[in-house]
Amino acid sequence: MKRVDTNIVLQFIGLIGVFSGLIFVGLELRQAHQIALAEQMNNRLNVLMSLTNAYIESNLDFYSAMVNQHENDALFSDAEKGARNMLNAQWALHENDYFQYNAGLMTEELWQAKLFATRNDLLKCEHQDIYDWRISLVQAGFREILEEMRLSNPCEN
Repeated sequence: MKRVDTNIVLQFIGLIGVFSGLIFVGLELRQAHQIALAEQMNNRLNVLMSLTNAYIESNLDFYSAMVNQHENDALFSDAEKGARNMLNAQWALHENDYFQYNAGLMTEELWQAKLFATRNDLLKCEHQDIYDWRISLVQAGFREILEEMRLSNPCEN
C-alpha cells in the first residue's frame, strides 16, 4: 500500500480552508447585498411617507394628484381625504413588509401578523379607485397575495 505524503495532505487541508473561506465571504456579500436592498426600500418608503404627509397636512387628496385628476380633490370631504391618504400610506407600508419578508428579513410569525393587517387595511371596499391603481404598482408576488385574499373575501358593493 502506498503511503500518502504529509505535504499533499496539508496542502489539501489548506485548499479546503481556502474554499470554505471563499464560500463564507460569498455568503456574507450576499447578505450585505440583501440588507442594502432592504435599506434602499426603506429609504423609498420614507420619501413616500413624507410626500403623503405633505398631502395630509395640506388637506389634499394624494391619489387625485398622482393620477393628474386634481379637480377630483374637491369631491372629497376633509375626513375622506385623510382616510384616502392614510390608505395610500398603508399600501406603502405593506408593500415594504412584503419586500422585507421576501428578502428573508422578517420571521414567518411576524409575516403572518402583517398579512392579517394587510387584509384589514388594504382590502376595504371603500376607495376602490386607490386599490385599482395601487395593485398595478406592487411587485407581482405581493399582487398575487392580495388578489388571492380578494377572491376569498370580495367586496359586495
